Amino acid sequence: MEDMGNDTPAESATCRHPALNSQDDTQTARNGDQYAARHNPFVYFHSIIDTPSCNEHDVPLTRLPKALSHIATTPNLVFITPNLCHDGHDSPSVDGEPGGLVSADAFLKKWVPKIVRSPAYKKDGMLLIIFDEADFGSSNSDTTACCNEQSGPNTAMPGITGPGGGRVGAVALSRFIEPGSVNDNPYNHYALLRSIEDLFDLSHLGFAAAQGLNAFGSDVYNFQPKRKKPK
Repeated sequence: MEDMGNDTPAESATCRHPALNSQDDTQTARNGDQYAARHNPFVYFHSIIDTPSCNEHDVPLTRLPKALSHIATTPNLVFITPNLCHDGHDSPSVDGEPGGLVSADAFLKKWVPKIVRSPAYKKDGMLLIIFDEADFGSSNSDTTACCNEQSGPNTAMPGITGPGGGRVGAVALSRFIEPGSVNDNPYNHYALLRSIEDLFDLSHLGFAAAQGLNAFGSDVYNFQPKRKKPK
């Protein structure tokens, strides 16, 4: 996470989510509070929000630098979502920042170096930078989907006018990925979930278990680092 809205004393600094069966009050940004619960998937699961671990692990991004200082303190999986300004959504932002891709780029310039310099990343880490949806409402709008993606159980058209979020780019950084390589094989967000589940040897959830859905393979993990010779 980046922003839990904790500039506002009345809001929780961790595991923030709307009260059950109530209206989500984080749909739009407010000055000092640009958090969006809809971009924090973990707070939609009772198995998380009903346990103390939610407050321990669903936290502001300000805690990441300390965690990155040692391999032992770095979580095995970190999900980072910028606030409504730094994710490129609002332009301009309510706090006076330019928003859009300008603020999104500044966010990446701040955090990517911190991550790739960390001991855990250098050992066997991977950083994925992914957009959730393509542009909507312009001449370049794209709400298509790939890989036989199905509509979710609670909405007929997750892409607002189509079954998917459209064609988006993704950047994958790892010592197991050849720098500068380009991959044209199509994947959707469920394929990403399946790929993460495979890395942790977990069963596939929901549409990540769809028959024929491909997880990342040698087309993504296309580089084998040289083994250091023992001294």
